[in-house]
Amino acid sequence: MPIADYTSPSDGDIISYDATAKRWSREAGVPNVGEFGIVIDGAGSVITTGVKADLRVPYDCTITGWDLVADVSGSITIDIWKDTYANYPPTGSGATGAGGDETITGANEPALSSAIKNTDATLTGWTTSLTDGDYLRFNVDSATTVTRVTLTLTVDKT
Repeated sequence: MPIADYTSPSDGDIISYDATAKRWSREAGVPNVGEFGIVIDGAGSVITTGVKADLRVPYDCTITGWDLVADVSGSITIDIWKDTYANYPPTGSGATGAGGDETITGANEPALSSAIKNTDATLTGWTTSLTDGDYLRFNVDSATTVTRVTLTLTVDKT
């Protein structure tokens, strides 16, 4: 097939030329998926409420889901606040939303309810767009029983 007839993929696939076979081929590319997150560790005690971590967003992306796992079955609710580097730190002190106007979770925070794991890819009410250099602040709203949790955000890189 002549090169002029080959359409460039827009889905992340890779076009390569096999010199031995003297032909072009299309291979599945690496998806534009990423993950980042935090671990909240109560050092053997039940996790307390309040701000637990800040995280710099490493690239422009859209949040597509979250995954929360704990060391033991229990309950925890974690709000996530976002702000720009210029306005750091996120405070969650705005007038709207459960965590203020800087919350990205709306009223649908990552949570466990008498469980050891939970996940969500629907993200109802979330602000999902993140920009390289934004800061996320993770605030525990409530917790019982759990002493260690890992919250992972799954994203599509843009």
